[in-house]
Amino acid sequence: MITRRAALAGAVVLASSGVRAQAFPARPPRFVIPFPAGGIVDVVGRAVGEKLAGLLGQQVIADNRTGANGAIATDIVAKAPADGYTWLLATVSHVVTPHLQKVDYDPVGDFAGAAYLCNVPAIAVVPAASPFKSMTDVIAKAKAEPGKLTYLSPGIGTSMHLNMEMVRVRTGAAVAGVPYRGLPPGMPDLLEGRLDFALLPPVLAGAHIRAGKLRPLAVAASQRLKSVPDVPTFAEAGLADSVVESWYVTLVPAKTPKDIVARIHAATVEALKDEAVQQKLEAAGAVLPPAPLSPADVDALLKRELPRYGELVKAAGIKAES
Repeated sequence: MITRRAALAGAVVLASSGVRAQAFPARPPRFVIPFPAGGIVDVVGRAVGEKLAGLLGQQVIADNRTGANGAIATDIVAKAPADGYTWLLATVSHVVTPHLQKVDYDPVGDFAGAAYLCNVPAIAVVPAASPFKSMTDVIAKAKAEPGKLTYLSPGIGTSMHLNMEMVRVRTGAAVAGVPYRGLPPGMPDLLEGRLDFALLPPVLAGAHIRAGKLRPLAVAASQRLKSVPDVPTFAEAGLADSVVESWYVTLVPAKTPKDIVARIHAATVEALKDEAVQQKLEAAGAVLPPAPLSPADVDALLKRELPRYGELVKAAGIKAES
């Protein structure tokens, strides 16, 4: 039987928790972004952060900390006080980098999920003059002549590279990656047919598709894209188990009080409803989830994805760039 004293003590705890959540934030939170200013990750972080500033009543400081495949920024947040004032904008590299190099943090245990922002699906494309009309055509050729076809590779461990390695592991279709320092430098070779294939974000592929210079074959996503509604998903193209989803989530240090996590989550959900934010994300090629995902959903995502990419790195023999 609960005593009156115990009940009062519980009420005090709940009340103090509510006051803390309402008081948060008392100063500007820092949103640590692991990639350079101007890129898609940065655009997403700043679009959401600017709206959150109005909702939370404090400026959200975007802090780009690049290097080591995202590990520098991630380590900063892992070691920050668990008070809700340091956030990490994590992408799929969060669960890939620890399999490619030594890191001084636990990508799951040192973090708590706060919000799922969006994903940026890739569109599989070939030059307009290519004989390939579907992913089936590409895979058949790549299996018949391993390594003859080439694709635009923006770097080891990127979502595009991982997706091609996953396709190879799952189907046996080997397409040779040609390395570039990011996607834009390789676009002339793709458009002129010196490369056979690429996986591109919608923001980069869209104009060339509309101009008839690239032919879309499939989208690496769970649902079709509004920008190319007639293009099938990987699942519809027979590659359901070969999708690398380029998700973007907000993480905070583990042991951050749950009421503060709930406050960040609720404000983020509200920010993602804003039409201006949605327009900025759509312009960057980002897709919002059909319904908001909870902090527990984000935690589950990390726990699920970490071993999945560990298996891929091992099966594909992926090594970090030296």
